[in-house]
Amino acid sequence: ATISPEAIKGDNVDFFDINSWKNYIGGKGPSPFQSLITGSSRVSGLTQYLTPENFDNMVEFQIGPINGKLILKADQEDIVNNKRIFRFKRGFFILQTIWGSAITLPYPVPFALLGDRAIGWLETTHYDEASGFRAAVGNKGTKFIFQQRREDSVTIPADVALASEITSTTAQHETDDEERAANEGLTKRAIVICPQQFGGKPGDYTVLTQKLRDRGYPVYLTRLSALQWLSITKSAFSAAYIKGELEPRNALGFYMNAVDETIQRLPTPDTKYTILSHSIGGWVARAWLGEVASESVRKRCTNFVSLGTPHLAPPPESLVSKVDQTRGLLKYVNDKWPGAYWDDVSYTCVASKAVPGKLGFSDLDCLLGYVSYLALIGDGKVDGDGITPVKGALLEGAASIVLDDVYHADVLPNPIGSRNTKLIGCKWYADQLDEWVGAL
Repeated sequence: ATISPEAIKGDNVDFFDINSWKNYIGGKGPSPFQSLITGSSRVSGLTQYLTPENFDNMVEFQIGPINGKLILKADQEDIVNNKRIFRFKRGFFILQTIWGSAITLPYPVPFALLGDRAIGWLETTHYDEASGFRAAVGNKGTKFIFQQRREDSVTIPADVALASEITSTTAQHETDDEERAANEGLTKRAIVICPQQFGGKPGDYTVLTQKLRDRGYPVYLTRLSALQWLSITKSAFSAAYIKGELEPRNALGFYMNAVDETIQRLPTPDTKYTILSHSIGGWVARAWLGEVASESVRKRCTNFVSLGTPHLAPPPESLVSKVDQTRGLLKYVNDKWPGAYWDDVSYTCVASKAVPGKLGFSDLDCLLGYVSYLALIGDGKVDGDGITPVKGALLEGAASIVLDDVYHADVLPNPIGSRNTKLIGCKWYADQLDEWVGAL
């Protein structure tokens, strides 16, 4: 970036330079934070999306192994001759992560607190209609060269549109009334979703829920909050935890209560239902059926479907069995209700072989898969969904569906946040619904 002519001669825009920050605070130079991301050696593309109302900038960059985009959103306030005047509203990053997906992070500049300093302008100094090249200078002195895209229609990339929606909205659970209205008139068997670890928060399973409702299934999510999940830490100080003898009813009582509350939201006391479980929600639901649900409630459960659930504990002779990350919970479930335990319940386990577990740093997905698979079944060199290996996801006596190319989840669990972090562009089990919807 080229610093404003008003700044001290010789200054550069540098995140680690005190003069850069002085110039920025004094209104004489660009943001040093922005220069950390958008230094010319790091930028691979800069796109502006201009409409009569909006002035949005997308900077594509790479810092070391990290590929990402910086999105700065602004409202156009005026056009004076060749100068577009705009006010920045907000910004966010899109960073490439695991499983071919990306996460969003806020841009740490409080535009709402900057007042008129959030106003900027971009003045076109030269334009060649034949080539579409445009030269412009910004209010901080930064110079740009743009070339107009010649496509008939230019749309904002899907990841940017979704990230913009995520960062500008507050996710909330459906109220009971909203849930009732959304399920009204749907005639297929009710679905009770038992979420993954740190799941069940606002925004989780929203797309899956809508897809199921579109197919005629009334859906009821087991709602959980960060505070409820944090209550599990109490078990870490117990003798049972140290001995590896935790029991689900005690350690996961909050989850069991939440499933009970979900069952109570079903339309009638006789409504039959399918449990659709995800990740650890599968073995938690097995425990709920076994020792929490009343006999009459259990008998109303006709089908049980698990998505990427680590059902099986490591072999007793393996080194990782001594560690046992569930501290006895999974062993307890498998000892008491092994396999497809209930004869009057139709069990289906859905797994994926999208990620082969491998050691090495050339493929982060494979390395993470190896570590997770090793911890779960004592063998990292197997196939799985990136978290749960196929071998650990299938219950004896259950029907099995193994998909080729879906990942474990479309969110990264955030233990302390009110919502989990969306993995933008991640293809997970819900994206192959047609492959397993018949099991519901």
